[in-house]
Parts: sequence; C-alpha cells; structure tokens
Amino acid sequence: MAKFFPMFSSSSGNATYIGGANGGVLVDVGVSFKRIKDCLSASGIPLESIKAVLVTHEHNDHIKGLKVLLKNLSVPVVASSDTVYALEFLKVIDENTKRVYIDKEETFRAEDLVVTRFATSHDCKGSSGFVVEVGDIKTAVCTDLGIMTDEVKNALKGSNLVMLESNHDPVMLRLGPYPAELKIRIASDKGHLPNAVCAQTVAELYATGTTRFVLGHLSESNNTPEKASSAARAALMDKGAIENSDYILYVAAKEGNRIIPL
Repeated sequence: MAKFFPMFSSSSGNATYIGGANGGVLVDVGVSFKRIKDCLSASGIPLESIKAVLVTHEHNDHIKGLKVLLKNLSVPVVASSDTVYALEFLKVIDENTKRVYIDKEETFRAEDLVVTRFATSHDCKGSSGFVVEVGDIKTAVCTDLGIMTDEVKNALKGSNLVMLESNHDPVMLRLGPYPAELKIRIASDKGHLPNAVCAQTVAELYATGTTRFVLGHLSESNNTPEKASSAARAALMDKGAIENSDYILYVAAKEGNRIIPL
C-alpha cells in the first residue's frame, strides 16, 4: 500500500516518508538518525525501505540527521546542484556518497516512485520542493518558501495530496519574541509562507482536483494548529467544499503524526 508519512514537521526538524509497495523515499532528515529509525520502526516501516533521500535545502532543520543516516544506509542523496554543493561544503556528504543532481525538468526514479523537483523561493541557493508519484498517485512536499510562484503552482497542480507550508500568523509573528531581523526574514519573499497564502493556495488546488492537504512546518512560536487549519477551512468553504466529504485536511504536528494511506 502506498503511504505518506509526515514523521516530523516544525521549525525544529522535518522529515517525511513517501512509499510504495517496494520501498520509498525520505524527504529531508531534519532530526537525529535515532529518532528517524525509532519512528519508522514504531510505524512498521523497515529502515531499508528507504531507497533515496531527497533534500530540499541545507538548513539544519532539514539535514540534522543526514550525515549519520548515510553512515548507516547506503542510498543516494537527491537534490539540486546548489544544495549538493552546500552539503559538500558543510561536510555532510563525502566522496562515498552517491549524488543525484536533480535540476529543472529532470526526474529521478526510486523503485516504483518517480521524483520531480521544482524551485522554491527561500534564502539559500537551489531550494526545492518535490513531487513524488507513486503509480498514478501524485503527492508533493512544498515547505520553506516565502512566496507562491507560477512554477510552484504548476508543479503542485493535479496532485492527489499536497503537504504545504502554513508557517506563521503575521500578527503572532509581529508581536512574538523573535528579534526584528528574524521577523523580517520570515516575512520576506525568501522566508516562510503565512497561513493566508497557504489557505489561498489550498483553495486553488482544490479547484483543480486536489482533495487531501497536509499543513506543515508550523512555527512553534508564531502559529497554532487552530489558526492554520481555520484559515484553510475558511478558504475551502468559500469554494463550497465540505470537509471529510469533498476534502480531508491534516495538520502535521511537530512529531507523532500518523501514516496517511494513499
């Protein structure tokens, strides 16, 4: 059975497993290898079912456990050229690591999965989102972006399930504890997606056929699951959509998320 598993999702660490009958891929390794291994084991997924690691970008909350994972599992790292170079510079990958450069209009196959990359607007070169197709089921992971570009929208269109960043509530961000410089970064076009933009995108995707949504990468300081989900539900209601009939909405917790069958 195909599955989508948002194992960890927050500003502290991110990792998502997407799998089919013959194995799957891990999108980011933003927590320790032990936590990845324990989470997979508790969910009945063998570590060896990971056939590749897709890396969205080199920030620590997306690569924290990558170096140790690669010492325990000989699988390719799939990322944009710029992200691969950054991982080399940070000494996260070495000469023994198999690299797969996936840039514009390129695809990668892992068992019965097909991976396509799309560019995102974030404050590092080569930041990516990924479309992962399992047979005729299309899924996407799209976090860490300040704006929704046409490239992103086109990549997500036609997905059965999309995990989309709903990072912050602008009022909470403005009044919150972060220093001014960090607030400006988060709210910028190369920062993180606010609830309202996520909600608008969810409604647009619903209008083109997407029926399952996972709100991810919620800020622990500048958002709440209730604010993120309320914004998305309101936007979908404006489209006349009824929850659990026309669409299913999930909010990814920091950890302890359940497997979503595809």
